[in-house]
Amino acid sequence: MEPLSKIQQVLATFTLSLASLMMVLDYSIANVSLAYIAGDLAISTDEGIYVITSFAVGNSIALPITNWLAKRLGNVKLMVSSLLLFVLFSAGCGFAHKVLELIIFRFLQGFVAGPLIPLSQTLLLGIHPPHKKQMALALWGTVVIVGPIIGPIVGGWITYNYSWPWIFYINIPIGLFSACVIWTVLRKRESRVEKPTLDWVGLLLLAIGVICLQILIDKGEEWDWFGSYLVRGLAISAALSFILLGIWSFFHKSPLIDLTLFKIRSYTTSIIALFLAFSSYFGSVVLIPLWLQKNMGYTAEWAGFALAPVGLAPVVFSRWIPKLLEKFGTLVLFSISFSFFAFSCFFTSNFNTDISINMVYLTRFIFGFGVLFFTVPLFSLSLQDIPSDKLNSSTGFFNFIRAMVSGIGTSIFTTLWIRRSAYHHSILVESITPFSRETHRFLTDLSKIQLDGAQKLAFLNETINTQAAVLGLNDCFFLMGWIFLSLILLVFLGRSKKSSPIVVRTNHE
Repeated sequence: MEPLSKIQQVLATFTLSLASLMMVLDYSIANVSLAYIAGDLAISTDEGIYVITSFAVGNSIALPITNWLAKRLGNVKLMVSSLLLFVLFSAGCGFAHKVLELIIFRFLQGFVAGPLIPLSQTLLLGIHPPHKKQMALALWGTVVIVGPIIGPIVGGWITYNYSWPWIFYINIPIGLFSACVIWTVLRKRESRVEKPTLDWVGLLLLAIGVICLQILIDKGEEWDWFGSYLVRGLAISAALSFILLGIWSFFHKSPLIDLTLFKIRSYTTSIIALFLAFSSYFGSVVLIPLWLQKNMGYTAEWAGFALAPVGLAPVVFSRWIPKLLEKFGTLVLFSISFSFFAFSCFFTSNFNTDISINMVYLTRFIFGFGVLFFTVPLFSLSLQDIPSDKLNSSTGFFNFIRAMVSGIGTSIFTTLWIRRSAYHHSILVESITPFSRETHRFLTDLSKIQLDGAQKLAFLNETINTQAAVLGLNDCFFLMGWIFLSLILLVFLGRSKKSSPIVVRTNHE
């Protein structure tokens, strides 16, 4: 296989990174547009969360079969096909006039996007010489982690200045350009086509389990949780699916999920850390702009800009992470990362309704240093003790968890915020009585601006809602802070006694 020229290498690297960025942008590009989408489609903002989680569910189901599809079609053909289908379903999202249509197209968009991240990584590493592969991995990791941060900024600007369908239409020229360039430059570097078998039973059980679990978390609050027969049915279905999947995978010769990977302590630790850290990460990425718009009066554009500082540290300093990783090891970098994460979350847990945008920027900037020291060390830890024959299985499951957790984390922390806000609302209302001196003074002050009785009570209720929302937000970030602190202990307890060097392999080698 002939090596690429320098121009082709640069062009391919740029295009693969652009395709990856486009895909991860769509994880969060709708975050700050939920209020506009909800208003346009006549649904509540809380129901608009399904627009985010449906994409994550489709993406997580597609990831386990990516390796099988790549062997059947070839890496380049699958990459180009996924990009073209992604363009098609992005157009469908923009044309949707009902919430069900949008959710279905978002699910399909997430499903066809499943192969984009692992294939872009494989192709990116395949076009670089061995001494540049670690740098390519750092670049890929930065794009993957910074994309969800840039998403709300881009989505907010487009929604505020144009309209929400354009957050999906923007994918059309980018996707078509990426598909054309990748096919032109890399079609002669196609991987060998095989006819491997697929664990269809395992895939079916996995899909049922993930879909039931996501619907349960999304609709649990609305359906009164386990007081509802539907929620109990979904919980039983999800539990049975995952149990049967475990049993099936244990006895199957070529299972969809290789359970023997969990015998490797460093890999199991990386999966637990990924689940907990990414749940909190995506929860924070959704909650901050949602709170700023819903309760603080920010536009979609400015709510998106509030997340911009998170991306500064990863973009500026990520090139030094491989050297720091080699010098200090994963444990030191993890400790630094989780300390930054925890400090930022505890800082955020002291927010109030008088908080300035500069303080929001500061907490997000500190959070960005946590992101900087997290992504590459986590991926390195997951590969640390993996035998070469299990590399594809381990990375496939790792990416599956990453995709699934983005939806679950969003739903869990959104639900927690709603519940804690309702709790604080009830506590605050208890102190509002006709005989309270503070209540009397507040209503008297409102009389000075010529509000009648009903308007006074409406204004009072809105004030209570705003205060309850920020107290609920504080509770969520306080919990996130303790999760990140506990992860420092986890990575030390889960470290392997002896570790082998990380070897990055690709299908081209």
